[in-house]
Amino acid sequence: MELSSQPGAVSDLIGLRVRDQSGRSLGRVHELRGRWEDGQIIVEELLIERRALLRRLRGPGPRARPVPWAAIVQIGAEELVVHGSPPS
Repeated sequence: MELSSQPGAVSDLIGLRVRDQSGRSLGRVHELRGRWEDGQIIVEELLIERRALLRRLRGPGPRARPVPWAAIVQIGAEELVVHGSPPS
């Protein structure tokens, strides 16, 4: 899944609802994990649920539930759809 080449596309992911393909809500995107590669940010996973928000606000602490980038099947204006269900 590729992001748009428009500036700010990565920050647009924060706050999106996340659901699996069966429609079950998994939470919201609160943080991203990635790495620099050849001058680009490569997003590796999204962190969802309240634990991710606490981690973002307080620093290291509760383990947030990761959603691997490869699991994303659709990116919409208001939500992401992922294949299967990420581990609890």
